[in-house]
Amino acid sequence: MLLSERQLFRIPPGMSDEQAVLLEPSAVAVHSVLRHIPRPGEHVLVIGAGTIGLLVLQVLRALAPETHVSVMARHAFQVEQATRMGAADILYPQDTYQNVRLITGAHLYKGMFGNKMLLGGYDVIYDTIGTQRTLHDSLRWTRAGGTVVIIGVNLHFMHIDLSLIWYQEVNLIGSIAHGMETWPIGSYEHRSTFSLATELIQTGQIQPEKLITHRFALSNFKDALTTTTGKSQSRAIKVVFDYALMPATVVPNVRATARQRRPATTTTPQAMEPSIPNDTEEPPLPQETPQHIAAPAPSMQTREILPQAPALSSSPPEESEKTVTVPKLKRIRQIHVQPLRKTTGDVQTARETTENPTPPATNIAPDTLEEIEAPEDKA
Repeated sequence: MLLSERQLFRIPPGMSDEQAVLLEPSAVAVHSVLRHIPRPGEHVLVIGAGTIGLLVLQVLRALAPETHVSVMARHAFQVEQATRMGAADILYPQDTYQNVRLITGAHLYKGMFGNKMLLGGYDVIYDTIGTQRTLHDSLRWTRAGGTVVIIGVNLHFMHIDLSLIWYQEVNLIGSIAHGMETWPIGSYEHRSTFSLATELIQTGQIQPEKLITHRFALSNFKDALTTTTGKSQSRAIKVVFDYALMPATVVPNVRATARQRRPATTTTPQAMEPSIPNDTEEPPLPQETPQHIAAPAPSMQTREILPQAPALSSSPPEESEKTVTVPKLKRIRQIHVQPLRKTTGDVQTARETTENPTPPATNIAPDTLEEIEAPEDKA
């Protein structure tokens, strides 16, 4: 993933891995509470007791400790967690209007077609679910002039009765992710939500690591997804992947990774380019200037010597060998071309070749090039 340096946040050295992995949802909770901070003595409701809902509860206990906080939970293990973290009251999905009336002292009115209405209710409601039903109930559980903060994201179209927004002047505020916050409250200074959440974690005012209930290795992602979706049976709140549970061969800084096989490489021999054997005692050709080899044919040939098909009839030994002249040398050098059926040790001199002519070579490219001295002219 490629990100700008502005989108990165440096984790302080004193923060544990469990706290760091929950820093982002903690920042989401901090940002939502700072969208509207309750005043002391007000009744506050948090709808939803998942990871974000319980983090919102912790942030409310840290930033507004004098408020009366209720939590609406679905499962029994969520009720246990919310009670441990400071929830004063618990609302269950069954008959919630009656419970809200008992907790807040509001008056309940029932209309036609099962419609219900409360006069009074909560001062602030944080909706971490964001469905059509929770938003419909939140507007009716909020007192006149109260505030509803929507945290949960729902991408479906919803048909909502918004008459309570203008009839009772209910404030509907949205909250998404994190950003820059005005901190301290009432000042003109600004801080990032991540830095503020880090401060709350390091000072012990919020403890997000307590929400981790299950750990899985990354290779065991199927069980992790099953545990997350089946909360009623698994009692899962926050499921994380722990790299320490991976096999030793996968963990970094392990020498076992050095035993990985390297890809095999194959080299295809090139038969068209003759080469000089390493055990020859002849000096190599000079490479200071580019050399153009001239063949005995009337026209100039290219630098690469192409094999020629020998004649089938008997021919003098000169036809099975090619003698080329290398220009710009102090002495005359000859390149002796031998067929492939000859070995390196069976190199013949020019005089032996003249006396004992070799049979015509097959149509195979030469395999060696040797440099020999030209015979001195005794005449």
